Amino acid sequence: MKHTYLILVLIALFSCKSEKKITREYIDLAGQWQFVTDTADLGVKEKWFLTDLQDSINLPGTTDLNKKGFLNKDTTTMHLNRIYKYEGAAWYRKKVVIPESFRDKHLQLFLERTKSTQVWVDSTLIGGSKLLQSPQYLDLSKYLTPGAHYITIRIDNSLKLTPYGNVHIYSDDTQTNWNGIIGKLILEASPKTYINNLQVYPDIDKKKIDIKLEIINQLNLKNIDIDLIVEKTVNGKTKTLQSQRITKTVVPVLNLEYTLGNDCSLWDEYETPVYSLTAIISNDKLKDAQTVNFGMRKFIAKGTQFEINGRKTFLRGKHEAGVFPLTGYQPMNVEEWERVYKIAKSYGINHYRFHSFCPPEAAFIAADNVGIYIQAELPFWGGLETDSVATMLKEEGLAMLKAYGNHPSFVMFSPGNEIWSGHDRVEKNIVALKTYDNRLLYAMGSNNNIGYAPPRACSDFFVGARVPDSGDTTLAHTRLTHSFADARDGGLLNTKTPSTNVDFGFAVTHMKMPLVSHEIGQYQIYPDYDEIRKYTGVLKPLNLEVFRQRLAKAGMLDQNKAFQKASGAWAALCYKAEMEAAIRTKGLAGFQLLDLQDFPGQGTALVGILDAFMDSKNVVSKDAWLQSCNDAVLLLEFPKYCWTNKEKFNAQVLVANYSKHLIKSVLDWELKDQNGTVRQKGSFSNLSLTNGDITSIGQLQFDLSPIKKAEKLIVSIAIAGTSYSNSYPIWVYTTTEPSTPRDVVITEKLTETILSDLQNGSKVLLFPKTKDVKSKSIAGLFPPEFWNYGMFKSISESVKKPVSPGTLGLLTNPKHPLFNSFPTDFHTNWQWFSIIKASNSFILDQTPTSYRSIVQVIDNLERNHKLGLIFEFKVGKGKLLVCMSQLNQLKDKPEALQLYQSIINYMESTNFNPDTEIGQDELIDFFRKDDR
Repeated sequence: MKHTYLILVLIALFSCKSEKKITREYIDLAGQWQFVTDTADLGVKEKWFLTDLQDSINLPGTTDLNKKGFLNKDTTTMHLNRIYKYEGAAWYRKKVVIPESFRDKHLQLFLERTKSTQVWVDSTLIGGSKLLQSPQYLDLSKYLTPGAHYITIRIDNSLKLTPYGNVHIYSDDTQTNWNGIIGKLILEASPKTYINNLQVYPDIDKKKIDIKLEIINQLNLKNIDIDLIVEKTVNGKTKTLQSQRITKTVVPVLNLEYTLGNDCSLWDEYETPVYSLTAIISNDKLKDAQTVNFGMRKFIAKGTQFEINGRKTFLRGKHEAGVFPLTGYQPMNVEEWERVYKIAKSYGINHYRFHSFCPPEAAFIAADNVGIYIQAELPFWGGLETDSVATMLKEEGLAMLKAYGNHPSFVMFSPGNEIWSGHDRVEKNIVALKTYDNRLLYAMGSNNNIGYAPPRACSDFFVGARVPDSGDTTLAHTRLTHSFADARDGGLLNTKTPSTNVDFGFAVTHMKMPLVSHEIGQYQIYPDYDEIRKYTGVLKPLNLEVFRQRLAKAGMLDQNKAFQKASGAWAALCYKAEMEAAIRTKGLAGFQLLDLQDFPGQGTALVGILDAFMDSKNVVSKDAWLQSCNDAVLLLEFPKYCWTNKEKFNAQVLVANYSKHLIKSVLDWELKDQNGTVRQKGSFSNLSLTNGDITSIGQLQFDLSPIKKAEKLIVSIAIAGTSYSNSYPIWVYTTTEPSTPRDVVITEKLTETILSDLQNGSKVLLFPKTKDVKSKSIAGLFPPEFWNYGMFKSISESVKKPVSPGTLGLLTNPKHPLFNSFPTDFHTNWQWFSIIKASNSFILDQTPTSYRSIVQVIDNLERNHKLGLIFEFKVGKGKLLVCMSQLNQLKDKPEALQLYQSIINYMESTNFNPDTEIGQDELIDFFRKDDR
């Protein structure tokens, strides 16, 4: 076989003396490699590095992409399913022809991203690496003489080699535990005395950079010339700055500086000037160069918030788990990361938290270009119980800082996710990493001990779902919703009457450093199973296919899109409440969503308003989302959503301005009905809203007495001449006590008398008591199910905590005549809180396939019960309406009284004519009390 290898020469065009400078040569090793799997782990013993391997594979790539390994027979619904799966040792071998120009050079094998490796040149084991999220470098200088050689790489992705927990750098819940090499794969030649490391430390106050230049001096040179060449790129235009030449005595680490002066432009989320520094070392015997990108920025912790270049910023973050279903691994090119970041920024996101992993170089370059603040993490999740694992993590951290620390987007560092023990070891590592690189801010972990572990002295910021010093109380929470296993009844949103007054001020006052709320949201949205056709890569959504089959078996597949639309609209409103509670909190440093996009692992957690491909689910418009996730957010504070026409509506108008502008304009407000008719309007003039402040604009008040029938109204606020606006629904009710019905029998039990009334043609309104239907119903849950029903059900049971009801909100038809006196959306909204909390939804699985409730409760995608909150039947000559909410007990809730009255009005009208008949015996069996 004829082998041809291209020797590529990196040429940098420098302005120094107008001369082209050749830097380093390299051989691109991309292409076909010999390949074989080693399931029995015999390769080392049998010296496979000496023989041709039977199969072939294309690199960069993975065994999954190359259809190597085993056809995956696992049909788990816990995550997406790999088509081909391989875990263990795999061998990669390639013939390389070393040119004469490589003689007496430093030769380095560069593997941008892979798993645990061992490398042979011909018959000699050179060494290996266990780095997962930084490039692996191996020195092959002694073994690659000019001529033909074989490079053999044994890659082992066995999880026993990486005892870090179910981390997102290799979990099948996210980017999969692939085997292979991705990114750049090269053999690089440089002089024997060469630049080993180049780090830049920006000083924006003095408009200069400090430079740390590390040199490996195998030629034992005494002096070298150093050229520093800086280029500045702004909006795609590059300017070469004044070069600088100095002569230095060679020592292992040279400390230099370069003054930018008037060419100093600051980097942040808005303006993204990116500089490149090329350092060239030379004398009569050699020339070597290295180039790194950097930015002029100063990201610091000040009090309980962050500042970027002296201006307060608020982190509007998203969780990133490496979900890329077509490849099963994260992109290694800048273009794809820029696409992803730009989508996120279009939804107001300015911050990415990489959960228990660090992205590749391309992700940092793209973040530099787009303007994203990155928190990267070590690949750890669990208890740090041994010194050996701690040492491995420190080495991983040092390599991360060396590889990516120059990027202006890299501003925050965490040693992992939810670390529950070994905090002394964590602290020791963080101290070492901070000593090595002080350009970043460091935490002790993200949500350690679910927020109960306090920060240590080395911490610059704290990420948690609660602050640690106040026990299990909602006062200490930094988000509205938790799992039932972590907080009583799931936290604030499921236990507190909805209002816009909620914030996390208590938590902020109990933390003396920037506090970032951890993984807020996690509201599950029912999937649209049409998404299945988008999975054309290495991962197949067998989990979604199983759930679709279950929905079809339950007879509700025709409701799939309605379930997604209704649960999604409700989840988006809950996310709005989450984000606004954080943004209205004075002194809070930011939030990290979980997530803007779906997480199709850990039981299938479809919690995003975007799907796994970062495509919109069309459950909320981008404009509506940006009302609550933007650099300036307009807010109304009012104590409740449900009012009567005997009250006056009062709200405080606030503006949180974390933009780079002083906002001077007029704030207009309007009160509209659902038809869009303006009922009232006004304005606040002479605004002067400075950066970093939450400013009270004034009181908004109007009389509700002109409202003569139940209505949903919209209160809108907007700053003239800007895109900043917001709107809130309120409901105004006129009923203070339901009227006594003329011909409706109201009961809590199906007694013999009631059954007789039905047979004889009566209209009956049944409010079953919760205790009588407990085994045949699901308790009321206001927010959508947290994260994933199956996973947290097992967790709750294991820790002996109540299990969440697991439902995803309501689905109804607002035009149904039952709602003529009770305005509603097709989905849950804030006025349903007291009604849902006083309810149990009845399991109607035994009804005909076509039967639908008037108000249906959407069950989770695993269980798929047909659940009814309000439903009706014909019984004999009579008509039965069942309301599973105890409206008759909610005397102080105007929304409940109004719904009660609307039900009575419906039942007394000719519209009350159920089209599904049920026999008396079947009805008795429906509501037969189960005393178990």
